[in-house]
Amino acid sequence: MGYPLAASSMATVLPHAPPAASLAPHQAAALQRALRYVDEHLSQPLRVTQLAEAACVSRFHLVRLFRTGTGASPLRYVRRRRIERARQLLSAQHLPMSCLAQQLGFFDQSHFVRSFRAETGCSPGQYLAGDAALLLPPDLDSNGVHA
Repeated sequence: MGYPLAASSMATVLPHAPPAASLAPHQAAALQRALRYVDEHLSQPLRVTQLAEAACVSRFHLVRLFRTGTGASPLRYVRRRRIERARQLLSAQHLPMSCLAQQLGFFDQSHFVRSFRAETGCSPGQYLAGDAALLLPPDLDSNGVHA
């Protein structure tokens, strides 16, 4: 887990719905602290250890909280949030892909395009052209937390 989850300084994405009901109140609060930290630092390099510190739990406990509360690992959750933000920016701004990738904290344009395709099933160019129905899996709400 030594690889950063890259990113730069950007506004928060979306407020979070309450985590899954299967978490105890103190666990839900810890997860919310981590989710808030992700949104506040989405464009910066992120490490699991940083998220664990923000949540005031061990990195191992954080991974369990993320899997229970969001259905994804912390790294997958961050990538998902970055792609959500990319979809918003692609529609609203006309930036070169390389600038957008850098703004969203991806290592380079290739990393951004691969991540976008893995999350949505199409490239950013196809998304802009309207060639794909880009829906999140039906069991996830807009911020990646299980309903």
